[in-house]
Amino acid sequence: MAILPLGSRLFWLPLAAVYGFSSRQNNNKPFHVFFDSSNKLHRDMSPLHPEQPRRISVCLEKLQELQQDYSDDRIQLHDVAKEPESLIHGLVSRYSPFTHAELEHARNMLLQALSDDLVLKLEENTRASIQQRLRDGKSSLGHMGYIDNDTYITTASLDVCLRATAAWIRAIDVAQHEGVSMALTRPPGHHATAKGSNGFCLFNFAAAAALHVLSKDPMVKVSIIDTDVHYGQGVSDIVQHYPNIRYASIHQKQCFPHMGETLSVLGPHANVYTVPVPPESTWTCGFEEAFNGALNFLIQPNEWEPNVVIVCAGFDALDSDELASCSLVAKDYYTMTELLFQKVATLAPSNNRQPYVMLGLEGGYQLSKTAGGGGLADALAETVKAILMQQEDVAGASNTMQSLQTRPTDTICNA
Repeated sequence: MAILPLGSRLFWLPLAAVYGFSSRQNNNKPFHVFFDSSNKLHRDMSPLHPEQPRRISVCLEKLQELQQDYSDDRIQLHDVAKEPESLIHGLVSRYSPFTHAELEHARNMLLQALSDDLVLKLEENTRASIQQRLRDGKSSLGHMGYIDNDTYITTASLDVCLRATAAWIRAIDVAQHEGVSMALTRPPGHHATAKGSNGFCLFNFAAAAALHVLSKDPMVKVSIIDTDVHYGQGVSDIVQHYPNIRYASIHQKQCFPHMGETLSVLGPHANVYTVPVPPESTWTCGFEEAFNGALNFLIQPNEWEPNVVIVCAGFDALDSDELASCSLVAKDYYTMTELLFQKVATLAPSNNRQPYVMLGLEGGYQLSKTAGGGGLADALAETVKAILMQQEDVAGASNTMQSLQTRPTDTICNA
């Protein structure tokens, strides 16, 4: 396993050259989703562990169905694996591997977000484990153990997490040009603190993506909204020290990690907002009010106007999800996404554009296709539908404005 060196110069390439696609000139922009078909190399010894590779597969199956419902390549899937594999028969996707520079930059962002010891120790342990396995005549892929009762590591976990970080960063850059995009990656990351992995999470992708934005322009503002049913204490731990980042989490009380139990504004810069909801909350009874409160903290015209909104997209507040006790249904995520874009639209455009939005997968563990109220894939599909509808609305408004600007003026006749 190659360990990327620090301090090398990073070369930024044009979007089309780096990402393997070109921005289209028509009005309905494509929605780009980045996934890693080699994510399955990070898996527990038990197939019953809820954080498993099938989380990505079921989402891709659903996105494949949506691709057939929407014409003109509206949903574009990009496989970022080093050696791509077919996860879904007939899946239409593009091979978009990362450059060495992208992976090195992702590592540098992790080192900025996390303690050196956390990253370097995993690199060292991974390298030692691979070397020992090869000396023993075994495959380089193997299980390395557990950080806690729920968080496992394999010899491929480091590479999978590095590509996941790079996917979040690439999605940020693409969203800046296309308006919105998504990183469909695993494992989740929002529980990982600056000094420790926990709760299925090894590294914090959201924090690294936010710091990537600031690395390009330290004056911009970043808002992060976390819809995972569990409090993202890791994101809070890291971003509270950055005044140009705001973070709000809507999460269930009396649930892992048993923090953020009160409605509070936290941090030395008052930039973290915890919005807990009681168990059994539905959209109309608890969750909608909490979500709107979080949006009001993250998007405030004339006071806090973010240049980018990162969504820690967790889908485990579903009634069918067994890792918590909230009671949302899949269609609630359509409403949630719709409200987000409506809130973004309240901001006056900066440089002729609204803030861009990037989504990254966090939790969501109900994989059944017949789950009452819907499972992970259904909630993701509702989110994507809302995004595509929002893009059509923006395109329609753009056409109307262009028509008004180019319409000839009426002739005034003087008698």
